[in-house]
Amino acid sequence: MGDERGPQPERMAYVSNTRRPKRSKSAAHLTVVPSGQRAGPAEQAGPAQQRAGAAQLAEFREHLAMAGAPAEVLEMLDAADDVDEAMQRLADAGLLPGPEDSVAGLLEGWQPLLEPGCDALNAELCGSQFVGMVRAAAPDDLGLPDLLVELIGQVREHGGAEALAMLRVMAVVGPAGVRPVAADAADALVATGLTDRPWVQGLGAPRIGRCFGYADIFGAQESMAATFGYGRKSHAVVVLIDHDLGGGIKDCFLSDRPDRIRAQYQQAARGFGLEFRDYQLAEAGAILDRALSVPPCPVEPDQIEDVRDHLDLLRARVELLVAAAEARPAGRGSPAARRAAGRPAARGGGPSVHRVKITLRGAKPPIWRRLEVPSGSTLLRLHHAVQAAFGWEDDHLWVFETPVADYGTAGRDLGHRSPASAKLSDVAALPGDRIRYTYDFGDDWEHDIVVEDVLPAEPGVAYPRCTAGRRASPPEDCGGIWGYQDLLEVLADPRHSEHAELLEWLGLDAAAEFDPAHLDLGEVNQALSGLSRPLRKG
Repeated sequence: MGDERGPQPERMAYVSNTRRPKRSKSAAHLTVVPSGQRAGPAEQAGPAQQRAGAAQLAEFREHLAMAGAPAEVLEMLDAADDVDEAMQRLADAGLLPGPEDSVAGLLEGWQPLLEPGCDALNAELCGSQFVGMVRAAAPDDLGLPDLLVELIGQVREHGGAEALAMLRVMAVVGPAGVRPVAADAADALVATGLTDRPWVQGLGAPRIGRCFGYADIFGAQESMAATFGYGRKSHAVVVLIDHDLGGGIKDCFLSDRPDRIRAQYQQAARGFGLEFRDYQLAEAGAILDRALSVPPCPVEPDQIEDVRDHLDLLRARVELLVAAAEARPAGRGSPAARRAAGRPAARGGGPSVHRVKITLRGAKPPIWRRLEVPSGSTLLRLHHAVQAAFGWEDDHLWVFETPVADYGTAGRDLGHRSPASAKLSDVAALPGDRIRYTYDFGDDWEHDIVVEDVLPAEPGVAYPRCTAGRRASPPEDCGGIWGYQDLLEVLADPRHSEHAELLEWLGLDAAAEFDPAHLDLGEVNQALSGLSRPLRKG
């Protein structure tokens, strides 16, 4: 597993089509560490840390050479063993900039966040890398939050668009005590007339997707990926936990191909005879939160760099998982237990139907359908009914999450029970019962299904049927509910750079051909007709 036991999942830096925010070509940001206070020398570090330090020094030298640094500066770097020693040599020679120049140089590293192609994830990644580098450069006797708060004050005083971008990011990925200070400083700059970049909206609040992973049979290492998304773009935070080294984070990085990470995990688990599994949000949050509560334990140079660059972004994402799990209401007990309490399944005798309201989670304005479905329908038939009612194409994985078990797409690695083995009345017997249907584990279309009533079937009426609803269904593969909202904004703006491309993708000649408010019940019932049949003769 991880680096020793299986294939390495692809890192975002290697597979991403979006630019990874570049680091500054100067080391000015290191001068925020007070003069004379440096991290421990290289000879006190272990072999892996020494190798990582040498790699950082080589990267530092390359950047300075590309920036046209004088030969005497490069000679000083060649004589040093690591970045700390190099910085000390430059300081002793009087070649480091003063405080004001230092802040200006630091902010140069944030200029990519002002470019049109930057998005929220790139901004967060840039901030996480920055915090990691400051942490690595900070002296042992100076706390990171205190150092960052001091730096935030300097950045606020300096001002400018780069400063505002940096402060917005620090308000999301910085240590907990730093975030409100950064947010207040950013608001103060906005009050002077500066304008936030478009990516600030929604920053730090991506939609939460699935969490999955596997562990070795000895309980030594555990690999997990937690998926999130902004708009139509999904990403995964990939984590390796090493319990033999104290249970901390051994490696963590980003990938913009959660589907590929999932496939690689499944392949690795099969290859080693291990169990691949999906985690509930509460379980995943607890595991990762526990791992973050102990010191990280990277060993190899690439792991050391990964953890340094991504640990603070991981911490912010785990906070989202924990908060989402706490916000989910507790279950109401099993349907069987509630039936045993004496509540009737339907009024009158004969076949019954469940009247259910199916709402696409997160849609604003709401997108929903009210269906009447035979109570004895298997969850497989209910799946087909939901697909037809919402116009989905049944091209992706799906699952019903119920108080009894999860039922869905077959597959040894998914852990789902057969949807043909359970009826709707088995998992949601009574009015008020709820289950959830998720379609497409990449876009994560979540449907809340609520039983509104259980009624006798009407003579001569074919079920399932749709009796009410609101608004058109989103197009398949548009990136989930947030991607759909972005799609509508692009369609509504003919001047948007993606407008023509989106029309072509949708197969439309004009944006007016897609009306998000449109719903034709006749069309919905026509789509359901292949599943419908009378339960009682007319």
